[in-house]
Amino acid sequence: MMMGMMGKMGPMAGAGFNPSEMCRQMTSSVTKAAEMGSYATPEVRALFEDWVTEAEKDVLNFIKANKQAAPSAIADQLKISENSVIFFISRLAQQQKIRITGIEICDPPPENEIQKQSLGTEPEQNNQSGGGG
Repeated sequence: MMMGMMGKMGPMAGAGFNPSEMCRQMTSSVTKAAEMGSYATPEVRALFEDWVTEAEKDVLNFIKANKQAAPSAIADQLKISENSVIFFISRLAQQQKIRITGIEICDPPPENEIQKQSLGTEPEQNNQSGGGG
């Protein structure tokens, strides 16, 4: 049935979109998060929340200083991945501390970056750790 639906989707199906793979990746991510959460002690959870709060402050300070900012610029400044910055931006927007005023279509990443992301790794320039504070 799913294959029949994909055939009806036309160009979208031919563009490399694979709903089964997407579901598999999402399920895997949820499973990993649940496993990690089950092992985390209250102390570790509190430390993580403290780090998140500090990182959010750093994101807010960067945006205030620059009036507006792209996630890539924030990531470069804080030495964290762009995906992490997007996480913080989403939280800040939900808390109504920032307003997201623009979204644009971008070119798809090169094929090798798509493969790295599906394997759970990020491109090297974004795979930096740090708390930014």
